[in-house]
Amino acid sequence: MELPVWKSIFRSETNPVKEIFHFLKTTALFQGLPNKHIREVARLVHRRNYQAEEIVFRQGQMGAGLFLIFKGKVEIQSTHEGVTLKLATLEPGSFFGELSLFSEEPRSATATCQEDSILLGFFQPELDSLIQTKPRTGNAILLAFSKVITKRLINTNQVLEIAYFKGKKKKVDK
Repeated sequence: MELPVWKSIFRSETNPVKEIFHFLKTTALFQGLPNKHIREVARLVHRRNYQAEEIVFRQGQMGAGLFLIFKGKVEIQSTHEGVTLKLATLEPGSFFGELSLFSEEPRSATATCQEDSILLGFFQPELDSLIQTKPRTGNAILLAFSKVITKRLINTNQVLEIAYFKGKKKKVDK
């Protein structure tokens, strides 16, 4: 059966929720979750275009949620006592700012787009709503987030241990 002429003219090329769903399935944060849970998140995320050099958030600002990089690159930097440290350059599929879903602490770093980017935001009110209205989905997402945060914490501990022991070794060698 052929589509009426007006339907083929005004037909949307892509379904944003479907496109976001497929993207979320490929990210480490949502990998392994049942499709129904990922679909719920796909309906709730906020898609926004950012320009190159545009700041997503600044160190010290109150956080409200996490961002996933749909397209583009984001640099994460931290500044203390006038010294700026580049912590990471993140690419599509990466995410950042996840701790603000669980804590009202200020952001610990600044996130800046390095090129024109599309970011997906998933914020605290949406997570709270999921937990209240669809507890199985909310709990599955909380568990997935906790696994990823745990991995990141373990990696950070390993980096700190290596730096600590290198510093100790240098003092002994002197």
